[in-house]
Amino acid sequence: MFKSSVAELFPLPLAAFERYMLLDDRPDYPMVFAIRLNFLGEIRRREFESALTETLPSHPLLCALAKRSTHRKPTWELGETSPNVDWNGHGVPIGNVHGGRIDLSSEPGLRLWVRQGNGTAEVTVRFHHASCDGVGALRFIGHLLAAYAAKTSPQQGRCPALPRSDPTSLLRRECLAASPSRPRPSGRFPAIWNSVRDGVRWLKRQPAVLASSVPDARSDPTSLPCLGMECHALDRSETTRLGQIAARQGGTLNDLLLRDMFQTLRQWTLKHPSASAATWLRIAIPVNLKTGSGERLSAANGVSYTFVTRHPNECDNAQKLLQSIHGETDAATCRRRSLMFLRGFCLMEHIPGAIPLYMSMRRCFATAVLSNLGEITRHLGVRFPRESGKIVAGNLILEDIFGVPPVRPNTRAAFMIGIYSRRLGIALRADPLVFSPADARRLLALYVEQLRGTIDAAVESME
Repeated sequence: MFKSSVAELFPLPLAAFERYMLLDDRPDYPMVFAIRLNFLGEIRRREFESALTETLPSHPLLCALAKRSTHRKPTWELGETSPNVDWNGHGVPIGNVHGGRIDLSSEPGLRLWVRQGNGTAEVTVRFHHASCDGVGALRFIGHLLAAYAAKTSPQQGRCPALPRSDPTSLLRRECLAASPSRPRPSGRFPAIWNSVRDGVRWLKRQPAVLASSVPDARSDPTSLPCLGMECHALDRSETTRLGQIAARQGGTLNDLLLRDMFQTLRQWTLKHPSASAATWLRIAIPVNLKTGSGERLSAANGVSYTFVTRHPNECDNAQKLLQSIHGETDAATCRRRSLMFLRGFCLMEHIPGAIPLYMSMRRCFATAVLSNLGEITRHLGVRFPRESGKIVAGNLILEDIFGVPPVRPNTRAAFMIGIYSRRLGIALRADPLVFSPADARRLLALYVEQLRGTIDAAVESME
């Protein structure tokens, strides 16, 4: 299956973020994220499985196993089997074996399900977060759809150019983060002081834990399809207006989405008070450390985390809140702070007992996660033909695409946002051990209501 040049890359040491994801993987909180694609048209099984076989060698981490060693850091080793595709008709539930957990020691970090019938198809793909990030997952999906289109395109000229990935890019994934464009403070003392100050502030500001509407409710995660994904898409006019409002108020669309998320979390905590005495609200933001187009990158991790923390009282003034967030979400600032997260993890690895202690802590690291992928199609690495703004892949039209990040203990809501066909899609995974599906839908609806309230307020101010 794999060319000798690819096989020679292995065994491959896990990068810092991959080691963190592997260590943070728990039976009840698997470090697995899901992406769901809905198509008009039915998938041809033979061509799809053939396209998968052709695509995987360009993304070998999705076929690799993570092997631990007592005396060494874990390494990637190529597995002997390829990920299987589970085929069935529409409406057949997706199995949630072991609560959706993927054991990287015995199976690759990729699973696929196809459910189709009556002229439509739904593909669910789950990835272990140690194997790749959301951008890498979209890159793999883009290459898979391109290979499928090459086999099924009904019209000449409707087939996208097949992309080429460079698996040797995996050797450089620890170096994907370029130096921030904004200059760093001169000298070592200011940098050390800033790091210590931010670390102490992070520890002192204990974030609130979201409570469910039914205290102490316990759900069964194995009963929830697709890792409990709840989705909603704004229409094109609403998406356009949000971008215009953000620019008019001196921020980016991402700043506005963060601002409205803080206000949503505040509303939820007022309606559903937590037993915790913590009052701060904190949002964990995955930061893409890859630079450039990355057209030939193989699916891998190139992310870290930054955290934005606010007191609930700071959410009262929407304009002021937006401006303060904008000062923190500058690309260079986010990269620099997210690198601190990775460096802190690497430092703990050298302190005996620090990692087991860190992983055993049940404290809340963030109230929620907000992962914004931006324009989805720019991550696919392929230029597909379009029909009414939607991707055409052979005999299929991609109607919509949603994804959800993993949740961890006491971080009970993880949102993923992306724009496809000029519509802003929002997907939520709420902690299935605490939140019922109805609670998850209410939280998502509250966020959508907040965004629409922002639009209505802007329209009123212009009248």
